[in-house]
Amino acid sequence: TWFHAPGMPPETPNFDRTLSEASENLASGWVAVDRGNDGEKQPIPNVDLKTWSSNQIVCFLDALQSLTQDQPLKSTTLSAMKEQYGMASSQNSEILFRFCMLAIAANDESIIPVALRFMTTQGRMKYVRPLYRAMFQSTMGKKIAVEIFLKHKDMYHPICTKMVATDLSTSETDEEKSSSSGNRQLFLLAAMVGLASVGIVLLRRRH
Repeated sequence: TWFHAPGMPPETPNFDRTLSEASENLASGWVAVDRGNDGEKQPIPNVDLKTWSSNQIVCFLDALQSLTQDQPLKSTTLSAMKEQYGMASSQNSEILFRFCMLAIAANDESIIPVALRFMTTQGRMKYVRPLYRAMFQSTMGKKIAVEIFLKHKDMYHPICTKMVATDLSTSETDEEKSSSSGNRQLFLLAAMVGLASVGIVLLRRRH
């Protein structure tokens, strides 16, 4: 019936979850460090990530993001992770992106130069847009996000520029919009990029 109707296959494959379980357990260990257990301070997990693949580390960070979605980690916990794993200086974009997202959610101000350097040295929207949005929604980086975007907007693909400009200009209240010159620029920028995109499509259709 699996071939003729929607749904899961009749038999569930028996996957080996050894590596993913290690990642999930490490994430739970760091949450325990952050939250404490019955008021007692928990020891930092003694796991050497040098023997882990990048995919397993990404799995660990994904699990950590999922566990801390409602209550971000403390900045002290992020500092301990940074010291132990050196993720803030990672050359792997998937790892650096996820660590930056965790640190921004924790309002860890030490991550600001790291995140800004990452956001302005590559233009992939899968990294840039969530980082700008997270920075803008944080208590520490709202103004910085707008200033940096307006300064570096020309380096991004037009679609990326339009989407980020829309994110940053629609996340404020009407009162903030009316009093912010930066947001007026964002509105105009988003509108101009949108009109330019429509113009390009019309020109292509004519040819």
